[in-house]
Amino acid sequence: MNNIAAKSYHLPIQKKLIGLSAVIFTGLITFLLFFYISFSGSLENEIKAQSKHLTESASGMVSYFYDLSATGQLSDEDAKKYAMEALKHSTYSDDGYFWISGLDGEILLQPYKPELVGLSLLDWQYPDGTTPFRNIDRKIRQGGGWVNYLWSKNDSLEQYSKIAYVSYFSPWDWLIGTGIYLDDMEQNVFWTVVKASGILLFGFVLFIGTAIVIVNFVVNQLSEQSVRDTLTKLYTTRFLEEVIPGMLENEKRNNRTLAAVFMDIDHFKDVNDSYGHDCGDKVLQKIAQVMLENTRSGDYCIRYGGDEFVIIGPCDDDKNVIAVVERIREEAAALVFSHHDIDFKVTLSAGIALYENHHDSFDETLIQADMKLYQAKKMGRNCVVA
Repeated sequence: MNNIAAKSYHLPIQKKLIGLSAVIFTGLITFLLFFYISFSGSLENEIKAQSKHLTESASGMVSYFYDLSATGQLSDEDAKKYAMEALKHSTYSDDGYFWISGLDGEILLQPYKPELVGLSLLDWQYPDGTTPFRNIDRKIRQGGGWVNYLWSKNDSLEQYSKIAYVSYFSPWDWLIGTGIYLDDMEQNVFWTVVKASGILLFGFVLFIGTAIVIVNFVVNQLSEQSVRDTLTKLYTTRFLEEVIPGMLENEKRNNRTLAAVFMDIDHFKDVNDSYGHDCGDKVLQKIAQVMLENTRSGDYCIRYGGDEFVIIGPCDDDKNVIAVVERIREEAAALVFSHHDIDFKVTLSAGIALYENHHDSFDETLIQADMKLYQAKKMGRNCVVA
């Protein structure tokens, strides 16, 4: 059975990462606010520029029909009729259209409200009774440009703020324009900016999430390396110091006993002296593998130093602990090692102690297990003392 993975011991680094993410997130929100203000202004200018371009294009279309009348290809009346018909069907977007009025204020073309044709803009009244177009004299109307006014929408009698670019076509004394409802423009700008901001925010969250995953992985890998013995892949004494407080608290909360097993390889110095340290390292690796294969998930196998090992885990029955340690001892004794065609075996001795009195220090339990290991040595080695 495999040991559980080591938990991270670089929590301060992770906290700093979270703090940095919060700072970056705050910065992003500030940037998005700035982005919204600047981008929305740019979008409004772009929409106005498009409106101006459309009006100028409409004036170019009218000029085309005027040139046909000027060259005698169409009568002046037919040219005007065709020009109006062309603009009448030149709608765009959801409700964009062109309108034409005479310089004297008469409405000549209104595609969505044909009932207004023939009426005078000079008589157009706001809900408060004012007549805004009467205040614009003839010279100003000839100048064209941007005008602000109130106008009802196609499906409503309520009047809304509107801005229009008006172009004056002098041969026919026509004012040609197309307008933008300010509330529609603001709504379009808002949702465009929201979508753009959402993409940026999603990208940021994705980046930070990926960064946290990668950093956590790296931190955990570094943690593993710092608490894992490079030779045996068992935990180190540093890990023992880190994990014990949490284990003690958990077992105390669950009213369970902890078992501590001290074991070492009998006459391991003779192995190194006789067969060399490389061969001794292979023995340590194989013994560690046997320990890992015979312990449970939740047990901790630790290389305590040299050829000494410690196993710590929850214990419901001391007989089960003895059985596990005996199995490790037997499997270790059955291993056969070779060095230059010379076969040899090793044995283990072990001592077991239980941490039952939660008022005592766990170090005392480890000392008791070490003392029982010493008893096993005195009893001739290759045995378990509990």
